[in-house]
Amino acid sequence: MIFPNYYETTLEQWISDRYRSNQILLPEDLDLHRVSDTFLVDLQYDHCKPFSDNAEKVIFLNKRDPYPISRMIFFHELCHVLRHVGDQRRMNKLFKDGQEADANAFLLYASMPFFMISKLGIPDNQTDAIQYLATTFRIPPKLAKQRLKQIQRRELQSILFFSAAPTEQLEPVGEELSDAVETQIYAYYDPSGNLECPSQLLLHIDEQTLHTRDELQFSLDDHFAYIDESQLEVFADSQPVLHNDLDFRDGKVKLNLHRLASRYRYATQKFVIQTKELKTVLEFHGVCC
Repeated sequence: MIFPNYYETTLEQWISDRYRSNQILLPEDLDLHRVSDTFLVDLQYDHCKPFSDNAEKVIFLNKRDPYPISRMIFFHELCHVLRHVGDQRRMNKLFKDGQEADANAFLLYASMPFFMISKLGIPDNQTDAIQYLATTFRIPPKLAKQRLKQIQRRELQSILFFSAAPTEQLEPVGEELSDAVETQIYAYYDPSGNLECPSQLLLHIDEQTLHTRDELQFSLDDHFAYIDESQLEVFADSQPVLHNDLDFRDGKVKLNLHRLASRYRYATQKFVIQTKELKTVLEFHGVCC
């Protein structure tokens, strides 16, 4: 298998650059102690449940865990140490989900860097390819399968994009988002950021709600669907929500739909709430993210 059209995300490029600058160039170079030294993180093994401490920059792994499992846990926890702050036990579900989404993306990129994968002779058979990646990078097969599918999906997206005629209207990757008929809220976590919470909340307000209701309520503990960079195109024409469009009462965020509809003259159903606007409102009401 070869993937000439694969593209790396900002987060993936950052990891790859760090590896290259420290001469981590081959799968066998991905020794856990060497990687932890590269990122100036302490790695300890003990008879305990695996965990990490962001403040102390240390990761603890369980001596009894199988090595592929320990590797999977290590790269996940490495992301928390390098990129996150705060105690997840005291976080809103929305912010915790953001950190976990970021750590899961980091895990795939850091445990199986594409610049290494691209130099391997990966079998054409899907099952053989998964086992080959699992063995080469010493990770569980389920993780190898996830990474391979991610690469193949992104490869296909690039092929479809570049093969489209200039006059054609490209279908967005998240086509189902553009077809939404009910009000939906999506969370986007910027992979290049130091994630404490989503970078943006993206809203699609159905026409009836926009015309008949004065406000929309939601909780920070609600489960919002996660969208990635490839799906942001669907919200390219969204309009900004300002902090004075928001309020916080009875544990819920209130969005003033009447004000939004009047400002934009009912010309759009898509809106974006930047984290800084939401934080301004929460801090005013004494609520910590």
